Amino acid sequence: MVSIENRISYSERVNESPKIKVFHHFILGKEVSSFSNSVSHLDEQFFKIIFSIQTNNKTAFEEIYTTKSKSNPSKDSPAPFVNDDYLIFCLIVAITKFSIDKTWIRNIISIRNRNPTTITFENILNENYSSTSNQSEVVLMFLHFCKQTLINNTLLNLAYKSIIENTALFESRNDFQILCAFRAYDLVIEQKEASEGNEITSLKSFNQKFKARIKVLSWVLQAGMFFGLIYGLFKLPIYSPETITFIDKYNFVFSILGILGLTFIGNQIPFFKNKSKELLMRLFGYPKGLL
Repeated sequence: MVSIENRISYSERVNESPKIKVFHHFILGKEVSSFSNSVSHLDEQFFKIIFSIQTNNKTAFEEIYTTKSKSNPSKDSPAPFVNDDYLIFCLIVAITKFSIDKTWIRNIISIRNRNPTTITFENILNENYSSTSNQSEVVLMFLHFCKQTLINNTLLNLAYKSIIENTALFESRNDFQILCAFRAYDLVIEQKEASEGNEITSLKSFNQKFKARIKVLSWVLQAGMFFGLIYGLFKLPIYSPETITFIDKYNFVFSILGILGLTFIGNQIPFFKNKSKELLMRLFGYPKGLL
């Protein structure tokens, strides 16, 4: 992996290209909302695809995709966009994110030049994220946008190893891979867990189990209180004839009060549920700042 100084210098050079700059902002999670009027139609589509992903706007993406998918280039006459790594990556992300049929994009991948990036795109579409043929940094970026729950220690280790051992990263002059490597390296640092069996990992696992058990205990206590209340009502003393006559006379008033009371209790159930859970966790010494 290159030094911080070289990385900063490279990032400054990236800003000279509107397309690469937009992609860089996209993978960094920065908002992309304005497009240059001097860009090509293809780049304009690329920018709009990124914007649709960032705003989670399926309709906006489908408008672009409907037009784009009408293009059916062949291996003998591939369109220029076919080997555009930035566009294809964003198309794959959007198609996956918005659950669009993958038939067209699979065909586009099949007529691309066979290289590590194409193989990686192909494996991503086949949900083969652990293949040794993958560019792990590209896979990590895809999962970061579409399936974060599948990011685990194994993948982070593979990506880290792939990045630091790629001494020819800059020599390839593949800006797409370089930018993915930069961002993937940051993600490894942000999301890396301690090794299995480590105290930190054990504490994280305990924390999840503790919260689940507190939730069950809270439910049991609430159920116990409810049944206790019902039992208490059945054990109320027998009213005198005068009291029963009074209740019958003003029964409609008691009914209204009862309905209002039940409505109030019903509205407060989530509050009591959350508070009882919080009190139990505090009782067992759970840090207030982590509630």
